[in-house]
Amino acid sequence: MIETSISYQLNINNQFNKEELLKGLHIAILHATRIPPHIGLIVDKHYHSLTIKGQDINTSVNALIKNSQIRKIPSLFIKIKPHSTFSELYLKEHFITNIQQFQRVDKNVATCLSPIKLFFDEVFDVSMKDINYLYELLPKLESEGLIEQTAALFVDENYQLPFYTNTEINAGIEQVRTEYKHLTQPSAKQK
Repeated sequence: MIETSISYQLNINNQFNKEELLKGLHIAILHATRIPPHIGLIVDKHYHSLTIKGQDINTSVNALIKNSQIRKIPSLFIKIKPHSTFSELYLKEHFITNIQQFQRVDKNVATCLSPIKLFFDEVFDVSMKDINYLYELLPKLESEGLIEQTAALFVDENYQLPFYTNTEINAGIEQVRTEYKHLTQPSAKQK
């Protein structure tokens, strides 16, 4: 089956404000203009994601934003409507459990989207069965009425979510893995 390139344009409707990220649940899209972009969740004042290096858990929002601003990383922050039942602490703990189901991002095993799919399937009861890419996730969440607002940092208001394939995801994983190994080679302590 041949995939078709259907672009998805986010409605960036809010000025970036770090204080907004300190409350609620947000999808963070880092390196938003890269193929593929990286995705994680901000909840309870902390950022969490699955990466090539492993599980990135409990990074403070302040550290994430400072790094993004210093390095001018194109980033998007999508605020999710509050859950009617669960507290931010519960959502944070649940998402950390979802991340811990995977050792790291690896070709044909897991992507940064994998724990996010589990989270929305389990906590928000949104079927993720046919969701394999970020450009499929966001329209699904929008159709479920879960997207409250979107703010951007170093991304222009006409941003369109990049379309990419599994081949490009695997190539991106390999590229980052190679760069990471090169940076850590003298003191390689991880498996």
